[in-house]
Amino acid sequence: MIEYAGDDKQMLAESIQVCQWFKELGADFINVSIGFNTPTANIPWGPAFLAPIAERVRKESGLPVATAWGVDIPELANSTIEKGQLDVVMVGRAHLANPNWTYIAAKALGIDRPAWVLPAPYAHWLERYTPAGAQ
Repeated sequence: MIEYAGDDKQMLAESIQVCQWFKELGADFINVSIGFNTPTANIPWGPAFLAPIAERVRKESGLPVATAWGVDIPELANSTIEKGQLDVVMVGRAHLANPNWTYIAAKALGIDRPAWVLPAPYAHWLERYTPAGAQ
């Protein structure tokens, strides 16, 4: 678990309070991110480093949460959902690097009929496609 002290701890508590206000005003979802807005910010860079923070925001605000930071590996994305840290994993950067990321992730995670994570017209074609020379 990530520990915060001083200004970082206060800013996180204040951010959670703002999320609670958003919920009271009708918000139904929060994307947890980081603003790099203080020179003393202690950013714990690493895989899915915002997932534990998002989990805390989720528990204390009562809002479903998402994040994108450091969640590019299919197994890691899946585990943050299974652990209840995130409700949604944003994978925009992964898609920029590889537009086929969703399909590849579904295959890596052993999803039955992985093509069907795509829109139906693509899935229909992809399930029937056999590259030249392949069996």
